[in-house]
Amino acid sequence: MRIAFIRVHKDPTKGQSSVAKESSSSKGLIAELVRLGVAESAEEWRFSAAAPNDAGAGLLPGRSFGMSGSTGLREYVQSAGAPDIVWVEGSNLPAHLHEAFDLCPSSLKIVYSKDWKPQKIEGLASYDLCLVDEDWQVEKLAQQGVRAAVWDKLIDYDGTHRPIESEKRYDICYVAYLRRRKHHELLFRSMAKVRDRALTCVCVGGDPDGRLDELQALVAELGIAVEFVGDVSKAEVNRYVNESRIGVICACEDAGPRALLEYMAADVPVLVNAELLAGARYAGARGGLVRSPDDFHTGISEMLDSIDSYAPRDHLLALFSRERVVEKFVAILRDASAAAGKDISIPALSGSGAG
Repeated sequence: MRIAFIRVHKDPTKGQSSVAKESSSSKGLIAELVRLGVAESAEEWRFSAAAPNDAGAGLLPGRSFGMSGSTGLREYVQSAGAPDIVWVEGSNLPAHLHEAFDLCPSSLKIVYSKDWKPQKIEGLASYDLCLVDEDWQVEKLAQQGVRAAVWDKLIDYDGTHRPIESEKRYDICYVAYLRRRKHHELLFRSMAKVRDRALTCVCVGGDPDGRLDELQALVAELGIAVEFVGDVSKAEVNRYVNESRIGVICACEDAGPRALLEYMAADVPVLVNAELLAGARYAGARGGLVRSPDDFHTGISEMLDSIDSYAPRDHLLALFSRERVVEKFVAILRDASAAAGKDISIPALSGSGAG
């Protein structure tokens, strides 16, 4: 089984694919399918108006093509053959992606959008399967006649995201860009409501929308202790998480935030906003708490008072181990290929190294 992965840019006016970051949920699972022998090979197809550059570095080897109308992709598919799966991450259907679909009619076409509204993906009828984060999204898409399945995300919980020996310098850690939809205000106002202790918090993440001054002003107004450390390496993210007693997810309009898994992988329990539209299912009773915005402050106190009652890493490895995540996904692939009438040979897992 061969897989071609394509990330489409969020801005359709740019008309090109940009390289998906190495923490991409899609790329991570594809790489694991290759590692376990489920997929024979996988590569990332990149489209650009610039000169092709087939850089092989990264989680998946890359292959570059020109924009729509270029003979490069056609010649490559004619020479190498169409992949068994064309896997798209993004919500747009630019001309070069449409062309790729036309050149690969027998390929199983999969799409995942980080947007929590998968029904808004452009050209949904072009896909055989839409990957989603919650059952309610499956039902929403079924109303449009679109086949969907809930998949589980996979992170590197053996290397990058893991427990390390560290002093607990912070009560709370929030790993999120300083975007409005990440709802940092909920955390800060909740901290101010906790009167019986002086809470400390570290916020990890860049400031792409220029909100830092605004959030720092709110912190000063509320009289709470918050440290903003900006955009840091994955290893430093893990260090800050390990230096914290609990992690938080405050967003509402988000699709399965990876930080939720990263907290638990570091054996740090997580407090999740009950209004999060997708992803709270990962937490479970041993992984953390789910609380409404009105009760978020009581959730902070409750978790800090009973920190030893949680076992987030054990919970994560029991329910979302590599083996479980991949086995579930292989079953999804088999069902989707059968439903689409696509003749794809999907090997069984050998079991070695999958746990």
